[in-house]
Amino acid sequence: MMRTNTMGPNPSNSRIGAPLLLLGMLASCNAQQPQEPNRYEQYLSEASVRGQFNGVALVYDKGKVVYEGAFGLRSIDPLDSLTVNSQFRLASVSKQFTAMAIMILKEQGKLSYDQDIRDFMPELPYAGITIRNLLQHTSGLPDYEPLMDQNWKTELKYDDPARYTDGNADVLRMFVLKKPPVYFEPGEQWRYSNTGYNFLGTIVTRASGMSFARYAQQHMFDPAGMSHTSFYPFVVGNDPGMPDRAYGFQHTWNRTDLVPADSHYLNHGLGEDGVYSTAGDLLKWDRVLYTEKLVSKATLQEAFTPGKLNDGSKTDYGFGWFIEDGGNVVKHSGGWLAFTTYIQRDIAEDKCLIVLMNNSSMHFWGIVQGLTDLLYGRPAKLPPHSIRAEMGRELSEHGAGHAIEFYGDMKAKKASDYTFDEIELNMLGYDLLWAGRTTDAVAIQKLNLEQFPNSANAYDSYGDALLANGDTANALANFKKCLAMDPSFAGLKEKIQGIEKGVIKK
Repeated sequence: MMRTNTMGPNPSNSRIGAPLLLLGMLASCNAQQPQEPNRYEQYLSEASVRGQFNGVALVYDKGKVVYEGAFGLRSIDPLDSLTVNSQFRLASVSKQFTAMAIMILKEQGKLSYDQDIRDFMPELPYAGITIRNLLQHTSGLPDYEPLMDQNWKTELKYDDPARYTDGNADVLRMFVLKKPPVYFEPGEQWRYSNTGYNFLGTIVTRASGMSFARYAQQHMFDPAGMSHTSFYPFVVGNDPGMPDRAYGFQHTWNRTDLVPADSHYLNHGLGEDGVYSTAGDLLKWDRVLYTEKLVSKATLQEAFTPGKLNDGSKTDYGFGWFIEDGGNVVKHSGGWLAFTTYIQRDIAEDKCLIVLMNNSSMHFWGIVQGLTDLLYGRPAKLPPHSIRAEMGRELSEHGAGHAIEFYGDMKAKKASDYTFDEIELNMLGYDLLWAGRTTDAVAIQKLNLEQFPNSANAYDSYGDALLANGDTANALANFKKCLAMDPSFAGLKEKIQGIEKGVIKK
């Protein structure tokens, strides 16, 4: 399985050549008289030159913006550079706004946290799930993405506008139609759930009597002064309605060409995703959360309080926020297509870090860690180079065998200089698969399995490559090994059944 939490999508066939030198020439940096102009700017400048940062960062520390800067491309067609006012798709950072909408509705007396969700969604075939379960990811609801992938206009490509859903309504209808089983009973476990927040988006609409986008605008974005933020109706291609919109893009497997990574048939879902915003507006969001302008402090404190399971154990998630240090630090990341986003609020020390990227996530967490270290006065390291990127170049020039040899040499001689995580090989394999280079994909996913033999995902990914290459028997064997290692692996039983019934052949 391709890991999609913060990875790029299956690229489209359009190709736009763009040497890394051009990215460097288009890099821009706009600082608002930072207190220490070189710490953050020099770090991100070097990361940009290394091809590791394309985005906007903002750092706030005890009463002032100490850095705000933009580097790289806003769009590849037409070619244009980012500014600090560019509006990014926030992906799962949107969840905190969904949670806030629910909290406002609770204060308005229109719902309660422990209310059964079927009070608002009576057509659902699931009993005993509360709004609190959805907020805290303890509902047990199955993921909606694989459910839609397997059942929604499957004859069309993922980025075909004709495949686009109309948003939350189609997701709900699919759950009513297919009735997929829950992972666990409500409150028994914690499991991150985009489905839960998608359903919360529907609840906001039904409880308020207006569209989610309108409700959010009236009750959150306008009161907070967030004039460049909205639950935005996604538009395919050039979008005159949002002239500063950042478009997702990524490099192809060979690390030379650029392709769009912005369109997906699930782009209209609201609740788990759907907000576009700027770094500056997210800082306004941070500041308004120190006040009672939106909800009372008592209500807000519930968002920063860890959830509890049925056995009394605590989770590290509140209402739309991951929680650290007893609630003194709250944060959330987001990843969808080529967008990766992050906000961290140190409430005790009045610090805020915002990172928005629109060019894949290969180095995202390394950049976040580096900026965090700088914010707290620690030495900051640049992210290691990506072995996936280097192997792509080697494969392009010399073939898969040489790229695999390169992997072995670098791991033996320069292990600290590169990232050798499983996902590096996994994504290179899928990049090759999407490019139609199935034989090369098989070779890379085989290497991935050899390097990570205890990973269920490695067996599934190798199976996908084998299946695409026409080796159905060995693909099936690997899928079954994956299922034996992880019986809950999303969509795997259906894939195995499809092959055994002859429905899935390649």
